[in-house]
Amino acid sequence: MRHTIAIIGVGAVGSAVANAIIGLNISADLILLDKDEARCAGEVRDLSDTLGFSLTSRVIQGTYDEIKKAHIVIMCAGRSQKPGESRLALLETNKDILDDVLGKLAGLRKDAVVIMVANPLDVLTFCTLKQLDIPRKQVFGTGTYVDSQRLKQLLGSELSISERSIEAFVLGEHGDSQVVAWSATRIAGNSVEQFGITPLRQVELGNRVKQIAYEIIESKGAAFFGIAATVARLCEMVLYNTRQIVPVSWYHEEYGVCMSLPMLLTEKGIEKTTQFAFTKKELEELEKSAEILRAYQKI
Repeated sequence: MRHTIAIIGVGAVGSAVANAIIGLNISADLILLDKDEARCAGEVRDLSDTLGFSLTSRVIQGTYDEIKKAHIVIMCAGRSQKPGESRLALLETNKDILDDVLGKLAGLRKDAVVIMVANPLDVLTFCTLKQLDIPRKQVFGTGTYVDSQRLKQLLGSELSISERSIEAFVLGEHGDSQVVAWSATRIAGNSVEQFGITPLRQVELGNRVKQIAYEIIESKGAAFFGIAATVARLCEMVLYNTRQIVPVSWYHEEYGVCMSLPMLLTEKGIEKTTQFAFTKKELEELEKSAEILRAYQKI
């Protein structure tokens, strides 16, 4: 069966996501949609030139009727952060854009998986989950998956170890209140302390992870390659049912918000939360992160 992936919003992030999907050799049709139809047509033409090097079947400029039939719908539409601006500052503008999009997605196929990418990620994931008439497990956001990759990269660089040998989770808000779960961070099965990463250094690295996106935006205007690779990998996990545990944003009853915890991701979406023995301090920080998000969810 040929799979279909739809991307709504093909600005810097959406077009990079499409390119990453093609580069990852995901066997699927790509449907792109953007309110700027001329820009969308140009992206389709440009991306189509790469198909000869990929298993991706085709790229087309589509309509909402076509998107409703897609297996995966990726939500990239929204304004990007400005230098120095927090993700939560985008809420009012991007929620209006999201409401308009969701109003046109009535009748989405019942087994569709919807991945939120636009910011503020967690709050917009919650809004999407509340409005779409599909099972809750099929709606999630990219969350802190990209932040976790940044942490692994920092640790790998510091210790001269491949980041692929590191298991690390940044959790909570995809934003300034995110929490590094150092208790769940392992390098070849060992704690970071055994590699000389002291508690003080852990705080420094956690703060460094938060700043990376701001630095990218300050220098080039937007961060899109990292998140694009993240989305492409999530699509691969869903379509091929690789059953991996990843920190993505989903609704948690105990916190009353969408935020990132380690989740088992399957072809049907989120299957369950994976339990880790977090420390008391980490749990307190997660609750603080949830409290911030709860205040913004009321809009």
